[in-house]
Formats: sequence, C-alpha cells, structure tokens
Amino acid sequence: NPTGTALSRSALERFLDRLPEHVIVVVDEAYIEFSRDPDIARGFDLLHRGQPRMVVLRTFSKVYGLAGLRIGYGAMQPEIAGYLNRVRQPFNTSIPAQVAALAAIDDEAFLAQTRATIWAGLQVLEQQCRRLGLATAPTQTNFMLIRVPCDSKQIYQAMLRQGVIIRAMNAYGLDRYIRVNAGLPEENERFVRALEQTLEGLAH
Repeated sequence: NPTGTALSRSALERFLDRLPEHVIVVVDEAYIEFSRDPDIARGFDLLHRGQPRMVVLRTFSKVYGLAGLRIGYGAMQPEIAGYLNRVRQPFNTSIPAQVAALAAIDDEAFLAQTRATIWAGLQVLEQQCRRLGLATAPTQTNFMLIRVPCDSKQIYQAMLRQGVIIRAMNAYGLDRYIRVNAGLPEENERFVRALEQTLEGLAH
C-alpha cells in the first residue's frame, strides 16, 4: 500500500463475504501498530471469531526496527498452517532473530515510545506541509504521502542533492506525490527545511 491508508473493518468483512469459499485472503499488517483508528480492519479480530480462510502477516521490520533480521510471523487457522509447514524452508529464521523478536514483543515501553515519536512526527509533517500549501493523505502508517506541484522525481533529485532521501511515487502512478517517513524531531525538521528550499528553487 503506497498511500498509508487502510481498509475499515466493515469494508474487509464485505470483501470476505463476496469471495468464493475456496479463496484464502492474506492480510498484510506490517504497519498495524502505527494505526490509531479504532475502525481499521484487524485480521486478528476476524481470526479470533473463527474466520477460516484468512492469513494475517506481521513483521518486526517496522515499529520494532528489526528489519535487518528479516523476521515476522503469520497467524491463521491450523489447517492452513499445516499446509504451509509442508512447503516452507526448514530453517527460515535464525535463532538470534527469534530471540530478538521475542524480546521486542516484551518491550512494551519501547513500542509505546516509538509510536508516540512517530505520531508526533506525522503531526509536525502535516502542519508544515499545510504551511507550505501542500496536501497530505491520511495515514495509518509511519509515513506520509505528500502532493507536490511538479513531477516527484524533480523533488527527489533536488532533495537528494541536499542529503535528504525521500521516495518519488512515479512507480506507483502517482507522479505528483512524494513519500516520507516520520522520524526524530531533528530529522523531520531537516526534511521540512530541505523541502521548503527545494520548492523555492523550483519556483524561480
């Protein structure tokens, strides 16, 4: 999902109701820990209610910061898990990665601090974009989609020259959008400063 938006619970339920019985639905919840929307679709809720044809995927790469360990997990009904266990690679995660993942789950203080930092950063980015006359898309993740007044590759190149890396969204068919992750206050400030200078430079 390049936009940061998410399905509502009712939208996911309607989607499931329309599917043939033999279809398995995979719900990617890589960013679910960043969401503050109580109405967002949560696969675990449906699994707990006995949804038979759903696989919910989560990762430790995002909110927990363990991207280098390449570890995550899936939740599903035992029958589906049985099929997957027959075809998965025998050593698909390392012991250090498993230990780190278990420690991360137990560190609720870190999770709370990370979420608070990201939420505050997103609020700052939204306010600063509004000040610059730029529209932003609602987000349920740690990143924000920003509409820019020219091709996003121009913004990307200009900001790269200032040492700030963003994502140009051309590959997704969103030629007038960039994407940026919320970070620490000083990182957000540097991004805003570089973006403002870039926009001023393009206007002349």
